Amino acid sequence: MKKQLITSAALVALTAWCAVSYQARAQDSNKTFAMVPKLVGVPFYADVEKGCTEEAAKLHVTCLFTGPTQADEAQQAQVVRDLVTKGVAGIAIAPNNPESIASAIAAAQAKGIPVITFDSDAPNTKRTTFVGTNNLDGGTQGGKAFKAALPHGGTYAIITGGLAADNLNDRIKGFKTAIGSGFTEVAGSPFPCDDDSNKAIQLIQDVLTKNPNLSGIFYSGGWPMFAPEAYTRALQAHQAAIKSGKFVVVSFDTLTSQLKLLKAGYATTLIGQRPYKMGTQSVDVLAGMAAKKSAPKIIDTGVDVVTSKNVDTFLK
Repeated sequence: MKKQLITSAALVALTAWCAVSYQARAQDSNKTFAMVPKLVGVPFYADVEKGCTEEAAKLHVTCLFTGPTQADEAQQAQVVRDLVTKGVAGIAIAPNNPESIASAIAAAQAKGIPVITFDSDAPNTKRTTFVGTNNLDGGTQGGKAFKAALPHGGTYAIITGGLAADNLNDRIKGFKTAIGSGFTEVAGSPFPCDDDSNKAIQLIQDVLTKNPNLSGIFYSGGWPMFAPEAYTRALQAHQAAIKSGKFVVVSFDTLTSQLKLLKAGYATTLIGQRPYKMGTQSVDVLAGMAAKKSAPKIIDTGVDVVTSKNVDTFLK
C-alpha cells in the first residue's frame, strides 16, 4: 500500500510537470518573430528566410518573413508599423535607409518589441543588435581581389543597390580603400539598380557601351548574377577577357547561380556572405531577447572569398 501511495504521488508530480512544460512550449509556439528584408523576392533573402524558418521550428516559435515588394523606404517602414500593431514578439530589419526606418524602430521598442537589424545596419537608431556581414571588411576583401587581378590599375565601375543603404556603402568604402591609387572610377558610378536584377544587367550593358576601355566592374551585391541567362548574354563578349584576367569582375554573394557563373568564366572573385546564418542567428537573438536575455551589439556572420581555385568546394 505504501509503495502504491508513493507511485501515485510521483505520477501526480510528473503530470503537473508535463502540464507546466506543455504550457511553456505552447506559450513559445504562440510567439512570432518577424524578419523584414529590403524587399521580398530577392534570391539572397531566400536563404535568410530558410534559416529563420528552420531555426524557428527548432525553438517552437514562428518566423514571419515579410517586407515591401520593391526597394521602397516608406513601404518598408509601414510594414514594420503594421507588425507593431499585430504585436509580434520581435522584429529583425534589413533597412533600405537607416534614417527612414528610425522612427518605426523607435515605435516598436516603445511597445516593448525588441528590434534588431540584419544584412544592413542602422547603428544610429534604437536597434539593439546587428546580425550580418562586416561589410567594410567584406568590401576590403573585394578591393584586394580586384587590385590583385589588376596590379597596374585601370578604369572601373560599381553597380550597387540603393544609394542610401549603409551596408552597400560600407562595402564600396572598403573596396575603394583597398584598391588605393592607380584606379579611375567612371563618371556616374556607383550606378544604383535598386536591388533589381534586370536593371542591374541593363546598367552593365550601358556601362560597357559607354566605356569601351573599362578594366573591370565591382558589384556590391549579386543582383545581375541572380539572372544568369541574361547576365551571360550581357558579358558574352568579355568572357574570354575575364578568363584570361584582362577584365575583372568582383561581386558580393555566393548563390549557386553565381558559383556556376564564376566556374564558367563570368566572374573573377566572389565575396560570399552567409545568409542562412543571418536567418538562424536573428531568430535566436530575438527569442533570447523575448526571454529577457542580453545580446551583443554586433554579431559578425563572416565572409568567404571564392575564386576559380576553390569554387568546386563551394558548389558541393
